[in-house]
Amino acid sequence: MATNQWLNIVNFGLIILIWLVQLIIYPSFHEIDEAVFTKWHKKYVKLMCSVVVPLMLAQALLVLRSVVDHLTLGNLLMLTGITICWTSSFFLSVPCHKMLQLKGKDHAVIHRLVRTNWIRTIFWTCVFLAGIMA
Repeated sequence: MATNQWLNIVNFGLIILIWLVQLIIYPSFHEIDEAVFTKWHKKYVKLMCSVVVPLMLAQALLVLRSVVDHLTLGNLLMLTGITICWTSSFFLSVPCHKMLQLKGKDHAVIHRLVRTNWIRTIFWTCVFLAGIMA
């Protein structure tokens, strides 16, 4: 299978995942009982990382290979979108998750997580669209 086909598969997996996180998973954090939230959140992060990290790494490697092999506008747009998603992940989402892990359930932090996750949701959607148009 060609690099672009693999990239489209990975992009599709990430777009499905990010929309589930944005519309269902993160908002449901408000519903988790405070007594079990910290333990539940720790398990959630561990399991989610086991799915997300390999997909993000595969996406980054595949898009870098695509950029090296064929420098196109679509590939550059995907690289830019992925860079924004990674930056948002490390500077917005990860700190929110760390605060939830340290402080426990905090509705303001959960709200910030949902609100700032729109950046990743929008840009991973754009990456997916750029990939299928490339």
